[in-house]
Amino acid sequence: MKSIVAALVVLSLTTISCTDSDESPQTNKSEIESKSPQTNKSEIKPKRRPGYGVDSSITKVTGLSAKASGPTQINLLWDSVPGATTYWIYRDDYVPAIVRATNYADKKLSPGTTYTYAIAPVVKSVLGPKSASVTVKTPR
Repeated sequence: MKSIVAALVVLSLTTISCTDSDESPQTNKSEIESKSPQTNKSEIKPKRRPGYGVDSSITKVTGLSAKASGPTQINLLWDSVPGATTYWIYRDDYVPAIVRATNYADKKLSPGTTYTYAIAPVVKSVLGPKSASVTVKTPR
């Protein structure tokens, strides 16, 4: 029984210490988990380690548009940035997703709520600046 408990502890610690390899520049997901006050689910809130930051020489995302497709979903679309491998989706103060595509469907939102979005590209594992923001309100 003791060996089973020990194995479970080792397994859970191994799982906690592993990180996702989905190009989250200068971050570690264990350092950036937080609770969203609106959805009460875990979301990514960026934290940068000392000495790291945004590289303003990277081209900003342009053409960002956001459209509510119902009371709980907003669809985002933007133009690609040359060399970008991923994009950070910013919703208000949170990063609910990091994606490879140039579109994103933000689901499980609250009806009748206003959200503000911006997108930041990642080029050669370096986070670029946020795009101009767009604001959209979900219908009731």
